[in-house]
Amino acid sequence: MPETEFTPKPQTPANVASAVLDAIEAQPDAFNMNHWARLPEGLPLAPMEAPKCGSQLCAAGWAAHLTGWTLVSGEEEAEVTGVDDYGNEYETLANVYAERGGERRTIGDVAAKALGLEPNERLWYTDAPTALKWLGEIAGR
Repeated sequence: MPETEFTPKPQTPANVASAVLDAIEAQPDAFNMNHWARLPEGLPLAPMEAPKCGSQLCAAGWAAHLTGWTLVSGEEEAEVTGVDDYGNEYETLANVYAERGGERRTIGDVAAKALGLEPNERLWYTDAPTALKWLGEIAGR
């Protein structure tokens, strides 16, 4: 029986940031800080699945995807949970979000937790060079 290659999900903020930087380097055309997750044909992007041609993910989208969340970018809005600048959870409607085990969360919330950011630290509301620099600092590169 042939061995199956398996890449474990990164667990620490430094490992998540490093994995995001590696993914962006490997697929630079799929990196765009203007879209949480723009997915062709509105098809979800499952964990461990490579983004299809034409997909675009911001740094937060990559962090959520690489830590085991399915990214959804659809026409219909769904109720999702987010976290405000003070760490309080709230419910909102979104047509782009992360989903895992029946839980739906904002992509920014999932990424902030994975990268060890405080609720008011918003890496994704910046330009690409700044986001890459911040990821590099978190990764210790």
